[in-house]
Amino acid sequence: MSLDYAPVRMEATQINMSRVPLVNGGISTALKAHKPRVMSKSGHSNVRIDKVDGIYLLYLQDLWTTVIDMKWRYKLTLFAATFVMTWFLFGVIYYAIAFLHGDLEINKFTSKREPCVKNVDSLTGAFLFSLESQTTIGYGFRFITEECPHAIFLLVAQLVITTLIEIFITGTFLRWHIVLLCSEAF
Repeated sequence: MSLDYAPVRMEATQINMSRVPLVNGGISTALKAHKPRVMSKSGHSNVRIDKVDGIYLLYLQDLWTTVIDMKWRYKLTLFAATFVMTWFLFGVIYYAIAFLHGDLEINKFTSKREPCVKNVDSLTGAFLFSLESQTTIGYGFRFITEECPHAIFLLVAQLVITTLIEIFITGTFLRWHIVLLCSEAF
């Protein structure tokens, strides 16, 4: 896959009329056209990539730079959607554990059997338990019991996986290989 970088066509719109004093006391005004910049003074890139096969694969290969180049509204949407999706995914898994363990059919008042997660009676309750676990806001009404070791394992897995997701989203893990310093910059 080859990259063809094409500079954005720019005309020399600014003309610098520098005034240089001469030895004989006169002033010379020379017309000097500015060359187009790679980066504008406002920080926008004046280079665009044209005719590249698989351009979208290039964006996926370097996700951190892709996220950096996104507009803020897309970054915030991605950040929020990632959290909501993980809360919902683990909520569905907690609900499946409660269903398979028979916790949904237990009568809370007459049964002496302990559920895997107390007070998870619906998918909404499982979602809220997942949210409470992942955000570490603390357990109040819903909490995990010692009855199901696989629910305890899922809780630990959720916390580890979501911590790794947060590390990736904040970018501290991948940033080291992207930022390169030029030896002439110092």
